[in-house]
Amino acid sequence: MGRKLFKNAKIVDVLRQRIFDGWFLIEDGRFKFVEEGEVTENEPVDVIDLTKKYAVPGLIDAHMHVESSLITCNGFAKIALKHGTVAVLQDPHEMANVFGADGVKFMIENAKEQPLEFYTAIPSCVPTTRKNLETPNASIEPDDIERLTKMKNVIALGEVMDYVGIINNDEKLLKIIQIAKRHNLLIEGHCPTLKGKELSKYITIGVGSDHTLTYPEKIFEQLSKGMYVMIQEKSITQENVQAIWSLKDRSRILLVTDDTTPTKLLKGHLNKIVSLAIKQGWDILDAIASATIRASSYLGLKHLGAIAPGKCASFFVTQDLEELVPEIVFCKGIEYEKLSFEKPYVESFGAIFAKKDLLERDFYLSGITNGNKRLNVVICNDQNSFTRLSQESVTVKDGFAVGDYVNVAVFHRKSLKGHVGVLKGFGMKKGAFASSFAHDSHNILVVGKSSEYMKKALQELLKIGGMVYCDDSNVETVPLEIGGIITSQEVEIVAQKLERIEILLKENGVKHKNPLTFLSVLSLTVSPLYKFSDLGIVDTEKAEVLSNIP
Repeated sequence: MGRKLFKNAKIVDVLRQRIFDGWFLIEDGRFKFVEEGEVTENEPVDVIDLTKKYAVPGLIDAHMHVESSLITCNGFAKIALKHGTVAVLQDPHEMANVFGADGVKFMIENAKEQPLEFYTAIPSCVPTTRKNLETPNASIEPDDIERLTKMKNVIALGEVMDYVGIINNDEKLLKIIQIAKRHNLLIEGHCPTLKGKELSKYITIGVGSDHTLTYPEKIFEQLSKGMYVMIQEKSITQENVQAIWSLKDRSRILLVTDDTTPTKLLKGHLNKIVSLAIKQGWDILDAIASATIRASSYLGLKHLGAIAPGKCASFFVTQDLEELVPEIVFCKGIEYEKLSFEKPYVESFGAIFAKKDLLERDFYLSGITNGNKRLNVVICNDQNSFTRLSQESVTVKDGFAVGDYVNVAVFHRKSLKGHVGVLKGFGMKKGAFASSFAHDSHNILVVGKSSEYMKKALQELLKIGGMVYCDDSNVETVPLEIGGIITSQEVEIVAQKLERIEILLKENGVKHKNPLTFLSVLSLTVSPLYKFSDLGIVDTEKAEVLSNIP
């Protein structure tokens, strides 16, 4: 690899949270010297003059899902490294929910030998809940956990989303956690609403972190009870930043991405999360520490996290710390442009959809005849994924509620049997959207104002897997040939197709700030407060399935 000397650098020291003028020498992919002041090395080396630019440790994403970017690990590595991310902990529960342990193995194999370091958390909740809230497509059993712990770079058990199962002492889930403990895996959490004794019970079984939408009181309680608090984009508010900055010790606060859409990934990755935190008042060096040294400490990656002797020379150079945009990225001492990215590991993972002759009445509201009806209506807002439930008197005509309503159909992938409910406030005026990327079970979601176009969208989806939007003058598709979940196409191509669909949705009256993100979790049965499944409307807090009729 040779030796490289970087001089005239402004070195970001996340260990003492300071910036100092100095130089550093890289040998065999690691930092050998990191020194203040003028260069004192006399041996022949390649010299790179940083001309007073900042040298920043490579960023580490301690909680994320590659599949949310709809691409393979190979495609993800190419773009995320450009943005300064050098290591991630992936939780491949999207592929796992369709293919079980084989889906996890696929993502681990696909991540091998990439310049970006991929570590894996074994999905803990496949299916998402132990309750009969939906028809799953796969499962992860305790024996699967045991086998997967032996695979390369498996260091954690993925987010324990079935917090209701923990509270109710679900036998299988507790066994999975026991296996993870025996193998000294980190145990990641997902507890949007737990507090008090229920939170304590959840932590007692071994869960060590939470990344869900948060607020000051929740942050303080979780920290006091020993958790790592992970702050993702939707939690970076001035209120939360002020609360975090009031802490004397922020060593257990991490910045993470969780989910990054292809469109966002083109513009940035964890660097954008850090920059947003800084804009909201988070101290620059402290924010960078929460995406570097604190993440490396949490994950046990002693070779990463700082520009310091002996550590891996994965870092980037930038002119501005407030808007963290890398100019040059080095991975293990090698400049980005000279890195070699392994080709995607792709096996035959078809979308596994049932074959069925579709009828327009398949998209009518389940169990509802025409006329004035009192229905359970799920209500969305235009900012995030939170939903609520209302009982409303509506007029039903030809299987659809009249007014600012859309039908939401969820069909089981392997049978195409399902349920159709009603959503209020989405704003769609015509046409339909269909997707096989629908957290977490990835059954098929179809949303629309017309049975004709809902049928048309689903027919097209069953051919390609992925996403489809259609109306009277448009048919737009995002093919996801690997399980209907991800693609080996470059992220630029995927982002362009998604952007086109999002534009059409908004032109068609959709009010949500991030409509595709909202639609992707509309069938997530652990996402507060009411969602849709192939069995009905799901009260996610009570873990109960409701019919359309109150």
